[in-house]
Amino acid sequence: MSLFDEWFQAANELDKGKMESLLHDDFVVDRPSKGDKLNKNQVIDLIMSGVRENMTAHNRRLIYENEEIIVSHSILELSNGTKDATLLVRLVKDGKIISQLAGATPMPT
Repeated sequence: MSLFDEWFQAANELDKGKMESLLHDDFVVDRPSKGDKLNKNQVIDLIMSGVRENMTAHNRRLIYENEEIIVSHSILELSNGTKDATLLVRLVKDGKIISQLAGATPMPT
């Protein structure tokens, strides 16, 4: 199973141990739209809090994956009815995800 699929499965199943094993200890998520960055523990805590229940990913697809990078795209629908086309870029180091950056474009509702 690809790292992309392993992460998606672990996050959907709220498998904290598996998520911890897939993220590098130096993992960071850069969130330019919020003006902050989250580390490994903060991201896992956020996912475990149920934040994903407030959104639905449609048309999730892997664009490219190798031992250094994962690029994926989906349409995220938030609980308030807004939709964003979202591109995720994850960098991989030592077989684990070390960073993530997302770009989102609002879509007409």
